[in-house]
Amino acid sequence: MNLPYKQILFWLIIAALLTPFFINTQTYFPFIITKATVFRVLVEIMLVCWLGYLIKSQKTKEIFRHPLIIAVAVFGLMIFLSAIFGVNFEWSFFSGNERMEGVFGIWHFMLFFVILATTFKKEELEKLLQSQIYISLFYAFLALLAYQGVGQVTSAMTSNRLAGYTGNPSFYATYALFNAFLALYFAFEEYSNNHQLINRWFVIFLGESLLMILTGCRGAFLAWLGTLFLMGLMIFWKSSDKQLKKVLGILIVVILVGWGSLFAFKETAFVKNNFALARLTSFSLTDPTTVSRLLSAQTAFRAFLEKPFFGWGIENYQTAYIKYFNPTVIKYLPGDFFFDRAHNKPMEVLATSGIFGFLSYLAIFVIALRIIFQKQKQEPQWFLSGLALAGALVSYFLQNVFIFDFHESYLMFYLTLAFVASLAPVPVKAEVPALKTSAHSDFAPELFKGFIFLATLCLVIYSLTFWVISPYLVSKNIINVMKLVANGQGEAAYELAQDLFRQPTFLRHDAVIGLDKFISAYQNKLDEATLKKLVDLLLTNADLSFQETSNYLILLSKADLEIIASRWDETALARAEENFKQAIELAPNFPQPRLSYARLLINNNKYEEAKQQLDVVITLNDKLPEPYYFLSALAQAQGDLDKSREFLIKSIELGLQLNDKNTILQIVNNLVPLKRYDLIEKLYLQAIQLDPKDARLYVYLAADYGKLHNKEKAIEYALKAQQLDPSLKEASQEFIQLIQNEEWEKIPD
Repeated sequence: MNLPYKQILFWLIIAALLTPFFINTQTYFPFIITKATVFRVLVEIMLVCWLGYLIKSQKTKEIFRHPLIIAVAVFGLMIFLSAIFGVNFEWSFFSGNERMEGVFGIWHFMLFFVILATTFKKEELEKLLQSQIYISLFYAFLALLAYQGVGQVTSAMTSNRLAGYTGNPSFYATYALFNAFLALYFAFEEYSNNHQLINRWFVIFLGESLLMILTGCRGAFLAWLGTLFLMGLMIFWKSSDKQLKKVLGILIVVILVGWGSLFAFKETAFVKNNFALARLTSFSLTDPTTVSRLLSAQTAFRAFLEKPFFGWGIENYQTAYIKYFNPTVIKYLPGDFFFDRAHNKPMEVLATSGIFGFLSYLAIFVIALRIIFQKQKQEPQWFLSGLALAGALVSYFLQNVFIFDFHESYLMFYLTLAFVASLAPVPVKAEVPALKTSAHSDFAPELFKGFIFLATLCLVIYSLTFWVISPYLVSKNIINVMKLVANGQGEAAYELAQDLFRQPTFLRHDAVIGLDKFISAYQNKLDEATLKKLVDLLLTNADLSFQETSNYLILLSKADLEIIASRWDETALARAEENFKQAIELAPNFPQPRLSYARLLINNNKYEEAKQQLDVVITLNDKLPEPYYFLSALAQAQGDLDKSREFLIKSIELGLQLNDKNTILQIVNNLVPLKRYDLIEKLYLQAIQLDPKDARLYVYLAADYGKLHNKEKAIEYALKAQQLDPSLKEASQEFIQLIQNEEWEKIPD
């Protein structure tokens, strides 16, 4: 069959470049799983077409000759060895729904690179790069719409920051950064031909750069600025183009003056009220994010020293992080200190794949830059273009010091590497015609190629079925089980959960952790018989998962589930207690297992043991609100109401977050006699977040603002209550009249 393999591959690659657009809000981790699934399906189809292309074009030997392909293959081998010698091979190889990376995922990107590098020439890859840049412009358009709340991705889903369909502003910043420097490459290509620097590509470069800046991601901004500075030095040193040097000088002055002005006025409302500008003027070695990243890098290095050769296995950084956790991080990031990534890619590679993986990772960049510099020497007119292309790789490496890889960054990195590989094509050796020694043809080579093709086809079918489609279906079914539980359809939820756990074992971990939290929150929606079946099912699979590897999160899930099981099993609390002890042993400097354990001890009247755990948490970080909240509960249980109120007030002052409206209202009743209307305001705002359609909460908050003599807010919430419940109109108007007349004493508590 004479198929146009190359043309098919071209359009499959275009489809792969569109995968950042794929999200599905009906899946577990909606911004990750769908992109990864579609990309893997496309790459595996590409693999079959590529083998057909190689067989047809007789190029099978060439793929082993290119130094960049060899470097990528060596790194691929090193991460596989790290998985074998690491602490959890299955997790290293397959990863989970949250990241969808692992050896299996990275190999797909490497295969994507090899297919591009061995199939297309420089001119063809330039067309693909240009297509990617145009795709990124449409992506930027959708990102801006999403930022304004238009479309299925809203700003609320991305922390009210510019992130688009990546779901994370740091991810989008990296994506824009790559496309900015690729656009600059084509801007310099046009400049070399017509000496007009201000062209469409340069405008795109400025646009992508601006979008990157608007994300407020300081790591990407520093990488962009540092790379431009290095490029500027190279141009002033190497180039004889006076016009370019003049434009570059003006650009440097504009950037420095602009950034300097922002720093000069960083205390003004204009800068403070703009998130991106505020972020870009808040560089400090004592900044919480900066300190936490530095401490995480130190943790990664300590982990590397224990396993220096092949590391802990990629995807296993979390295990190393827990073991070598520095509790100082909690003081800087009290609510977000639990990392499964080092937030420093080079250090993470060092910790998870050892020195061999680290050196092979660096070798990819060294060889790629060497190819670019060699071409610059061979073609001096290509100097600027090569500089921009090198800038894409350098800026990517620099920003990776502050973050980690993900779908969009891998896609852009290996696409760029494929183009770099095309700059140094491997010369094809002239084939010496074989002497004809027999009238009969030797069909063995053709049969072997046919066997390889069929074997690959079978492997692809198996992979797509069990390793690509199954994770996606599990991700969807986790959400479906959650919906059924929330709707009180316990039996249907149980049957679907059973099907879910029949999937490949590497997906069990995600399912247990995801469903445990939801069932804990919605257990009252289910009858006890059905709840028992669901909990027993989760506990069985949690035990199986824990037997495979001692996982801290699985232990916490087991403890939560055992607490639920104590409703019908008297021995379950003892098992929950044992699970918490094991979790504390694994992560002695983590507050969460100690807090959960303390709550269990308080409920079981073990007050001294509970206090010991809470004291340890306060020693780790005395700014956490939760230990004081539990100390309040402990004091109340012991009959010391004054001490209980004291701890309760301190917990609210420190920012206690509650997830039950009725609990909040009970606490408010305790605070009213104390006239702590400032704290009552915080609690009512939380209650409204939990139940935004309860008109009573707006009435209560309006009255609280009246007590605080805040006219504007009191009237605002009184009107909101009236909108939700028109029957409150008369009372609302009377209240507003009191506020306007400043008759504060007439406002009821």
